[in-house]
Parts: sequence; C-alpha cells; structure tokens
Amino acid sequence: MRSFLLALTVVLALSAPAGAQDTGATTATPQTPPAVVVDQVKIDASKLGVSMNRIRRGLRISEAREEASSDSPLKLNYQVQVYGAAPRIDIIQDFDIGKRAPLQYGAPTHQDFINQWTPQAYRSPRMPISSLAGWALFQMVKRSDKSKCEQELADYRAAVMQGISMSAPRCTQ
Repeated sequence: MRSFLLALTVVLALSAPAGAQDTGATTATPQTPPAVVVDQVKIDASKLGVSMNRIRRGLRISEAREEASSDSPLKLNYQVQVYGAAPRIDIIQDFDIGKRAPLQYGAPTHQDFINQWTPQAYRSPRMPISSLAGWALFQMVKRSDKSKCEQELADYRAAVMQGISMSAPRCTQ
C-alpha cells in the first residue's frame, strides 16, 4: 500500500512539470468549470532536488519495510517527509534601539522582584485587618469595663463617706 502511495506521489510530482510545459490555452468542457490562466513559470526539476535514484532507493526501502511488517494487517505505518525553505523570522521587528529610544519596560523594581519570588501565602499583610479590628474592639470593651469599675468604686466611696452601709463592689481593676 505504501509503495503504491509513493509511486502515485512520484507520478503526480513528475506530471506537474510536464503539464506546466503546455503552452496552449485551456478550453472549458461542459463537465468542468473553466480554469483560470495564471502566468506560466518554467520550473527546472533538477533544482527541486528530485532524484530518480533516491526515489528508487526509497521504494526499495519501503518495500522491504512492508515485507517485514506484513505480519499484521492492522499495523499501519506511514512516513511523510517535507522539504522546504523556512520563512525568515525578524525577531526585533519594530524595535528601535537608538540612544534615546524609549523602551516599553525597564528593569524590574524591587517590589516586582519581591512579588515574583515570594510565594502567594507569604504576600498577605503582616496582620489581617479582621484581627486588627477584633483587637481594637476588645481594647474598647476592656476600657469600658475599667471605667465602669472605677465609677462603681467612686460611688462606693461616696456612699461610705456619707455613712450609708452597702456591700463593696465586686469589680477589680
């Protein structure tokens, strides 16, 4: 099967330059739509790297592989080789490196470095705001209790000085 596909590819590759040599105008038949005539460029097949020796050698290798792997009809093995020139990649496109050219981003700041290297769990504030608010509320309650106790002691002293008998307050400072 593979040798058939390879042979078909070779026939199609070799027939394309032969078809390109046709200088006559294309005629439209009722079954096919009319073809668009494009500038005919003569292609030299020797410059494309087509070598009949390499194709024959490839067919022999593929037939040998096909014979070696013919133990199971379910094992499919395909190999595709693509040759071509890679497009030029311009890495510094639209990048001005003149003396006074502004750069989009400068060197990282100290805070950028800290944010990059500190884990998220340790980037939170030193004391959570909710804990700070709870501590402030606790201090206000404590101060309020202290002022109430001082007020009770002052009332007790005033009552004792007037000669009124009453029990001592239970609050402590």
